Amino acid sequence: MSDSAIDLAAYTARVGYHGPLTHSLETLVGLHRAQALSIPFENLNIHLSHPIGLDPASLVQKLIYERRGGYCYELNGLFRLVLLELGFPVTCLVGRNLIAGPPLRPRAHQLLLVEVAGQPWLVDLGFGTNGLIEPIPLAVGPEHDQFFDRYRLQAASQHNYHLQLHMQGEWQSLYTFTLDEAQPSDFQMMNFFYSQSPDSPFRKQRICTLAAPDFRVSLVDQELKIRRPDGTITATTLPDAEAYEQALATYFGIRLPAPLPAYA
Repeated sequence: MSDSAIDLAAYTARVGYHGPLTHSLETLVGLHRAQALSIPFENLNIHLSHPIGLDPASLVQKLIYERRGGYCYELNGLFRLVLLELGFPVTCLVGRNLIAGPPLRPRAHQLLLVEVAGQPWLVDLGFGTNGLIEPIPLAVGPEHDQFFDRYRLQAASQHNYHLQLHMQGEWQSLYTFTLDEAQPSDFQMMNFFYSQSPDSPFRKQRICTLAAPDFRVSLVDQELKIRRPDGTITATTLPDAEAYEQALATYFGIRLPAPLPAYA
């Protein structure tokens, strides 16, 4: 790796991006889309009992050189390094997951606010199977079609914004967030809870998700689901560890450094 926090050549090769690397909306959108379609959301190191580091070297090693994925602190943490290297103003924000339903989770979802030509954009590569594929302007009301999904921002009474996804004929709030700036050190505490606490939802399920132009795929424990543009969902229960490892490689490009422990 170069002397800077991230080697842009290694990153662009990892995500398959061949566009410009300028401080422009074209670059922001292109890089966001490329990472969304190539680096999966996954929490498998938690189940391997491997520590999750959020420092630049750990993010680069795992997500780029080991060709793994991560959860929001890792995925948005890596993208933040890329944007800072390119000169984009980046503000870290914190959201509260709403789609998981009651009881509400803590405010612990990392997202980014990025400015381009004086316009703020919501940037988020870490919300898994329902997350953005491209950034959207920080503006309430307009709808944004991204492949076969549609998003919008709505004003909220107690928080500034809800990010919503049009699902099954209605708008569903994915998470709520304010514009209060968070620091990378704040996410160290959140990362410790979500990776180490027995109460963490990420310790209770093994999760992998990835977007593609014509489907979304998720693997939660042994259940593989593929959602298509027409709304149909194909669900398959994987019979054994060999089938699970094959699904990881086929759909997510993941080859683990060690076998996952057997389910209790």
